[in-house]
Amino acid sequence: MANELLPEEEKELERLLQQHPEASYIKEMLMHPWKDRERLFGPEEVDMALRRHKLRLEAAGDADDEPVPVRPKGKVRRMVLQLTGVAAAVALAFFVGRQWLPAANSPLEGAPQQLVTQKGSRSHIKLPDGTTVWLNAGSKLDYPKQFTGGKREVTLEGEAFFDVAKDADRPFTVRTKTFAIRVLGTEFNVRAYPQEDSAVTSLIRGAVEVVLDETENRVVRLRPNEKLTMLTAVVTPDNNGHNPVEIHQPVKSRLTEVEDSVIAETAWVENKLAFKKMPLERVAVLLEHWFDADIRFKNDNKRQVYLSGVFDKESLIEVLKALELTGSFHFRQGDDGVIWIE
Repeated sequence: MANELLPEEEKELERLLQQHPEASYIKEMLMHPWKDRERLFGPEEVDMALRRHKLRLEAAGDADDEPVPVRPKGKVRRMVLQLTGVAAAVALAFFVGRQWLPAANSPLEGAPQQLVTQKGSRSHIKLPDGTTVWLNAGSKLDYPKQFTGGKREVTLEGEAFFDVAKDADRPFTVRTKTFAIRVLGTEFNVRAYPQEDSAVTSLIRGAVEVVLDETENRVVRLRPNEKLTMLTAVVTPDNNGHNPVEIHQPVKSRLTEVEDSVIAETAWVENKLAFKKMPLERVAVLLEHWFDADIRFKNDNKRQVYLSGVFDKESLIEVLKALELTGSFHFRQGDDGVIWIE
């Protein structure tokens, strides 16, 4: 919270969070700013409150002793009450996690696990086989606690970048709603949000097979710096009352290099927002996921305005102002926080 970790301590914390992804929720909750609604607390007040609360937690954790209540006084009283609520939530989250997550030596080693990132946040995890996965905003990854048998398989909803550990005897498979990807050891990106009309696999290194139809064994092989976009369209076969069906059309192309070797499809892994010749309608979707925003169009003609850009640490408003300088659209933010494109 105080940003006082030494570099080696930061690495240790990151390693522990990778090993225990369920703790990411606790981390995000702890990182919310703790402050009084009327004024900020000084370092000494915060330190005092934390010391008092640590004593309470230690007392509460001793089964043989009665908890010793700590009664906050004076100007730190409200702060301690806030900390009490947060600590209670942390303790509850930890207790629930311990109760519901199988132990390392339990017979439920293959039990499913899930990593979820909300809009506006990103995370990464190391899977049991050593594979590293970066999960983009608004995404969900399902994986087993331990890979068993002759395969390694995960399910993705959203976007993720995979650095797959090599294992010639056990292929690694990523399943999405639209297709599956089979690899042995490689780096690739998958974007398959359920609300979007396309799904994309982008290969950085190695080789992958994109399985379009397992029954008919329809497979498309990708080489490095290639991507496969699966376009989805909903059509009605005829007017005889048949239900609409989804038609998937695969399109192979090269990765999109924006500038200075920045690849649009994987820039998000380095916390960069990058796009090239993308319609504003799709840019708005990217910004909504990236900043957890709500962007709407008052002028539908602006949806197909094509834009390019690379952003690193800019805020949502700074990004929109930079794009607005192209003169192709204007934006305003309503009192309710909604961004309107005009």
